[in-house]
Amino acid sequence: MSKKYPVKNTDPSVNLRLSQELKDTIQAEAAKRNTTVSKYLRELLENIYSGDYCRYETLKDKVENFLFSKDFIQLVVWIYSKRYKREKTESNEDLDRYIATLKQVHTHVPDYLVREFDKVLQDVMKVRYEESEYSYQSFRFLETSLEKDRFDLKLLEQFLLDDEALREFVLAETNKLG
Repeated sequence: MSKKYPVKNTDPSVNLRLSQELKDTIQAEAAKRNTTVSKYLRELLENIYSGDYCRYETLKDKVENFLFSKDFIQLVVWIYSKRYKREKTESNEDLDRYIATLKQVHTHVPDYLVREFDKVLQDVMKVRYEESEYSYQSFRFLETSLEKDRFDLKLLEQFLLDDEALREFVLAETNKLG
């Protein structure tokens, strides 16, 4: 990304005509970001010409496609359902699908959530690959007595319900790439 210098009143300006609909969209986006229209458009143009915009949009699409995928949504619903019934009632194929989804999480959510999902992954693998027919097969990632081993549903809720958190995560990941 190019070096940013403060814009002065003496710097060149560009005037252009927009449809009312586009102007309203730009104003709404600038307001959402708590910035001026000029600053929003300036940063947008800088990002487009530096290539950061394409990287950001590509990564955002990848993350959103995963977060709104059938497999991830089923995993989250399943995790929530384990609050009420910890026993293993799932087929091994279902558990294998959850394991595969959990292994993809690390590139689609912030590190603090990766650590939470790792707790689930560890527990699911333990139940899935436990061979003893005498073992009591139940999931403990929500009910363990050790807080450090317990999946924190609040962290997941906060991330999924906060659009700004997703934007900040994608922006941080884009900056790592650039």
